[in-house]
Amino acid sequence: MTIPRDERPRTRSDLARDQAWAISVGGIGIVLFTALLAFTWYFAATLLLIFTGMLLGLGLNALVNALGRRVHLPHTVRLAIVCVALALLLAGIAYLGGATIAEQASVLSKTIKSQITNVRSLLENHGIDTSFFDLGNAASGSSDTTSPDATPAPAAPSRGPLPGAGAL
Repeated sequence: MTIPRDERPRTRSDLARDQAWAISVGGIGIVLFTALLAFTWYFAATLLLIFTGMLLGLGLNALVNALGRRVHLPHTVRLAIVCVALALLLAGIAYLGGATIAEQASVLSKTIKSQITNVRSLLENHGIDTSFFDLGNAASGSSDTTSPDATPAPAAPSRGPLPGAGAL
């Protein structure tokens, strides 16, 4: 009498075949996941643009359908109304917020300049070369030779134990 395959005990070759199948499927899965990850990394900007477009389309469609429940106009007219309303809303936000943003940008610029001065003086007091801070000022300082009351640059402080960039 023969024993059906399901009822007989598993042999060593059956286990080896199952393990080989599991290892190969796992390897294929790892390779596919790596390929998908590389594809996503390489085309991240494009995929983000596609996803953003889909979200924008869904949002516009939802607004058009909500307007359609209240006003019975053709779909294209409702879409035009929604697009114009959103454009006006965005323009209003930019207009009203523009002055505030410009004011905050000037305050931020002044704060950054004062903090760079503070950091530069702290580094100079500790004997660290700060000549890299002069890169932006060198180009603008050379063209501004017409100011009669220009004060001479202060003498460089002693560098202490650390050599300057020119010593290398």
